[in-house]
Amino acid sequence: MKYKKTLLSSFISTLAILSTSQTLHAASTTDQAPKKRSALMEEVMVTAQKKAIAESAQDVPVAISAYSGDKVEAMFATNISDIGLTSPNVSLTPLFPGVGNFSIRGMGTGGQSIPSSDPAVGIVVDGISYGTIYGVLFDVFDLESIEILRGPQGTLFGRNVTGGVVSVRTSRPTDEFQGKIKATLGSHDTRDLMATVSGPLNDSWSAKLAVLAKDHGDYWDYEFQSGGIGKSETLVIRPALKYSGQGWDMTAIAEYGDIDSDGTALRNFWVDGVERGRYSDNQSTQDEDGLFDQEWTNLSLEANIDLWSGVVTTVVGFRELEQQQFFDIDGVPASDRFHFAPGTNMEQDQFSIESRWAGSISDTTYLTTGIYYFQQEYDYRERRFVANALDLKGSSNIQHDTFALFGQVNFALTDNLTLTLGGRYSQESKDADIGVIGDPNGVGDCQRVTSTPFDRSAGTFNDCAYAFSDSEDWSNFTPKLALDWRPNDNLLLYASYTRGFKSGGYNTRFTDTTLVTNPPLDLEPNSTPGPYDEEVVDAYEIGMKSDWMNGRIRLNVALFYNEYEDLQRTALSANGAQATLNAAGAEVQGVELETVILLTDTLIFEGSYGYLDTEYTEFDYLEAATGRAADNFQFTMVPDKTSSMALTHELDLGNGGRVASRISYVYVDKTVGDDFNRSQISQYELYNTSISYIDSSDALKITLYGRNLKDEIYANYANDLSGTSIATKATFLTPPRTYGVELSYRF
Repeated sequence: MKYKKTLLSSFISTLAILSTSQTLHAASTTDQAPKKRSALMEEVMVTAQKKAIAESAQDVPVAISAYSGDKVEAMFATNISDIGLTSPNVSLTPLFPGVGNFSIRGMGTGGQSIPSSDPAVGIVVDGISYGTIYGVLFDVFDLESIEILRGPQGTLFGRNVTGGVVSVRTSRPTDEFQGKIKATLGSHDTRDLMATVSGPLNDSWSAKLAVLAKDHGDYWDYEFQSGGIGKSETLVIRPALKYSGQGWDMTAIAEYGDIDSDGTALRNFWVDGVERGRYSDNQSTQDEDGLFDQEWTNLSLEANIDLWSGVVTTVVGFRELEQQQFFDIDGVPASDRFHFAPGTNMEQDQFSIESRWAGSISDTTYLTTGIYYFQQEYDYRERRFVANALDLKGSSNIQHDTFALFGQVNFALTDNLTLTLGGRYSQESKDADIGVIGDPNGVGDCQRVTSTPFDRSAGTFNDCAYAFSDSEDWSNFTPKLALDWRPNDNLLLYASYTRGFKSGGYNTRFTDTTLVTNPPLDLEPNSTPGPYDEEVVDAYEIGMKSDWMNGRIRLNVALFYNEYEDLQRTALSANGAQATLNAAGAEVQGVELETVILLTDTLIFEGSYGYLDTEYTEFDYLEAATGRAADNFQFTMVPDKTSSMALTHELDLGNGGRVASRISYVYVDKTVGDDFNRSQISQYELYNTSISYIDSSDALKITLYGRNLKDEIYANYANDLSGTSIATKATFLTPPRTYGVELSYRF
């Protein structure tokens, strides 16, 4: 350990000396960096520190991957998952349609879709922190910026950010009239249309309207019947209105969205002891399309008022989400071994308000401080077809309130050395009414049905009764201590300690019928609807942000070590019931590198690399069930290594415009799909490309694109249900090769 510390100190010292000498050399030469920079090399302004004005991402002493709206377009990213593939140690992939299985630095929801399982990666859109893992997968269009903050962000963002934060800021109304329209035609009957228009209404008011309509056909054929699965339709409407006054401004952003698509597509590779090639084909073994229907409404109101030497910012957010889904999870034709059945749905609404002041309180001190309140309520209703014999239902309700006080202060100890101290006190409560799915004493629409064939119309949940009611309160203090040193304008070195936490709670997908057939005290330890306690992480990090060769090379590095206590994990009882427990402790350490290199005035290289070393220090449930030590098990759906590379080239045609071409590569290491490590998920590689013609006025753009050029058959998630009555193993299908043409016009 001493050797490693000495080596690290020498490494940082060497960088500082080289950077200083390089800056002096740059100042003494007449060479100038090219005036024209691609969107990939431009400074991205971020709001990660919630200061009065945005900062350059290179000036923020936090591990952050930042993307401007122009950069997202240059990358040809279409959804939030595409963005996650380019950031080290980040996974923003879905588990089911509409259900995020996001993780950063090894911390996520661990391959399960229980609605009451709070996220470990916070999703914040226009100041609204999304309250559940449902409804967090969205298309990236009409954006001002995306910021992926890696590591706990408990001081400024509060609960449920033990992995990190993805902060999305949509574009604001502009002071000049402008607009854009973009149309796409592609494989699998892809038809997309996006349009935005923005501009002033008068000297004080401006407005914007953005609309996205997407439609594609089936991605996968059925293996045992004609037809296919995977079609989807999306509509998003986003109006915004801004008022700019003397010393203050206010922006209102609304959003309505609707997604109608088939349900989850999967492929069995093992049924009743018979195994075949896991990745030999991309056909679905299911025999029904299923359904995924999601509808949401967002409203965000942000006001900024100049006060003293800073700005008071107040953000009010409202969100309403409705999601219905059903699909065949056993994947065995003409069988109902296990289906999420018609009628399964979730309804959630939330309200939040944050008011903060940020500004200088002296020449050497900058303060950000504020209050935050969050409230949400959701109903989860689940229906299952089980064992070709049972039609089971259950309904649960959670009411959740959070209040917090926070502050972060930056002290300039010298001209280039800054100390940061921060803290956040959070208090939250949850009231839970839990219904047992398949309750033998169920009443109303939640009575057990044992007659077949099953009624496949959408089930209802009238007059269902709860089997368990409880409430719990938690409080938490999350401090931060950081030191950053700027020896020159091109180098930032920092070290930090911070704490984060993930909310405690209750299990809304509870199926252990002993809760109603026996007294609660007879429940086995691994079978309870809750409450379980908060998950806590202490995180240590050192990092470097640097620009070299007069801005032609950008290199950022972060090394981190995290200690987790009371990790929330989903356990299976002896009768197969799911329960969320504080079952584990863990240590996670790793390294992250990001670089952008201007190889020539027209050729840019981008690269990222992430490495994780994850280890359970304890895992009571796994150790008891297997007799093996906790450190023998891998984290669920957490690859050890991730990397990405891209080359972007621009060919100047003079008055004829220019041609931009790009090829990118992504590597994701092998991982596992469950805590027992039974389901193995292979590593995969993805290649994407695009070539665009842009006219001399930068108004017209025509693009040919291709994604997953190798037509790689891969999986983000797999399950192993061979030890249950379902008796299957399956991979969840991912999109095949797609290609098309895109036409866009700016005005």
